[in-house]
Amino acid sequence: MHVATGEQMRRLDLETIQRFVPGLTLMERAGEGVFAAIREFAEDIAALRAAIFLGRGNNAGDGLVAARLLVEAGAAVVLVHLHEPDSFSPDAAKNYLRLAGARSSGRMEEIFLYRGGWEDRIVALLRESDLLVDALLGTGIDSPVRENFAAAIDLINGSGLPVLAVDIPSGVNATTGEVMGSAVMADLTVTLGLPKTGLVFYPGKAHAGAVEVVDIGIPREVIEAQEIATHILDLDTALADLPRHPPAAHKFERGSLLVVAGSRRYAGAACLTARAALRTGCGIVYLAAPASIRTVIQTCAPEIIFVEVPETASGSIATAALGSIFDALRFDAAAIGPGLTLENETVGFVRDFVAECRAPLLIDADGLNAFEGAFRELRALSLGRDIVISPHAGELRRLTGAEAPGDAERRIAALHGLVEGTGITLVQKGAPTVIAHPGGRIDVNVFGHPGLATAGSGDVLAGAVAGMLAQRTGPAAAARLGVYLHSRAADIAAEDTGEGGMLAGDCCDALPAALRELEEAHLG
Repeated sequence: MHVATGEQMRRLDLETIQRFVPGLTLMERAGEGVFAAIREFAEDIAALRAAIFLGRGNNAGDGLVAARLLVEAGAAVVLVHLHEPDSFSPDAAKNYLRLAGARSSGRMEEIFLYRGGWEDRIVALLRESDLLVDALLGTGIDSPVRENFAAAIDLINGSGLPVLAVDIPSGVNATTGEVMGSAVMADLTVTLGLPKTGLVFYPGKAHAGAVEVVDIGIPREVIEAQEIATHILDLDTALADLPRHPPAAHKFERGSLLVVAGSRRYAGAACLTARAALRTGCGIVYLAAPASIRTVIQTCAPEIIFVEVPETASGSIATAALGSIFDALRFDAAAIGPGLTLENETVGFVRDFVAECRAPLLIDADGLNAFEGAFRELRALSLGRDIVISPHAGELRRLTGAEAPGDAERRIAALHGLVEGTGITLVQKGAPTVIAHPGGRIDVNVFGHPGLATAGSGDVLAGAVAGMLAQRTGPAAAARLGVYLHSRAADIAAEDTGEGGMLAGDCCDALPAALRELEEAHLG
């Protein structure tokens, strides 16, 4: 699914209105979507009392449509105005006029916050309401919220009531995800047409709660004409990327992966990476590692084929390992980095391995740290090749010398700039994880939870991506599938362990369940 900036969404709306349907029709569809979400929330819609906070733009118009539909369904509605009704946008004003019957029904009342004397009434309103609807500001905000809106936002956030935001929580910048002074904390955001980048990047994501996308009928040709490069990693994307193996396939047809990882100090990283690759369906996994960790690895997972390589006195992989690996093994893809350490001899080995390996390659952790300050060299090595790198923010800084920007718009632009014109697919781990492809596409992950911030989590992700790379999906699909399965596995594991107590190994063990979800969705 595409993800739009505020400006892209404005252009989509305008193009649709000019060529296909009136703005009033789009507003009606938006309000119907909000109403449908409220109806799902309410056990008995006729017993519901909802307070709808209104600005004066089209966001307020969406809220007014929902108000009319609520009253028609038997609910009680309070409209909380921050402006005189005669200042509504043209389409919102038309929907306000359509409320004449609702206002005379006895199930609708209005409070005007700008007229004074409303303080006591607001206290009573919040005490009597079941749900607050934020239809204050919408996606157009790009400066700090004004004092009167900030006061309304404080009322909403301090109410203790469930909050539904229309399109985006008021005060969140739809493009960058920044909080413009203050912002509504929603339990559910009903976003219209397409999700906005401000809803999938922090801090905006923290204000959005659950996000539900409502199709308001923007034609596909209008969306495609905008050439929106940013996408959400969702079930449909994962299904499209999922490799399909014939029933009679043998293990080598399901892909062979070489993992170069581990040291005497970090044997666990190697084990997690190799196991994760197996758990994502890779047919055979070789682990090239120091002899001193053989027992640990074979105890951890006997399915891993251990390849003993020369090691240094401290238990890291030695330079001499290079010949023994390439002379002895044939593989469809490789992964290098987890747990290698930064011993000088090992760093030299890593850089030589990356230069010589012709198979699709994932570089992670100490594999990336071996190229500290040498990103230009890695870019040059990637030309004509399939390379996936998976740095967290610190590794990215060491590799490129630059920080990943905090806001959504600048982060997307920076990551795209790093890989444009290369053979590198960049999986930038974080909240959220962002995948930048050399052709310009950006994928944003929306699954997962804070329990992923634990030792070994990145090793599991490396194995998941590399396992898909070995299954000949190509680097773009491997990156997307690995990230998707890793985060869904974390969600599944946390159902048993909780987020705080989840280990990386729990996530690894849940990978088959995440993969099964995709397989069942494909069949059904």
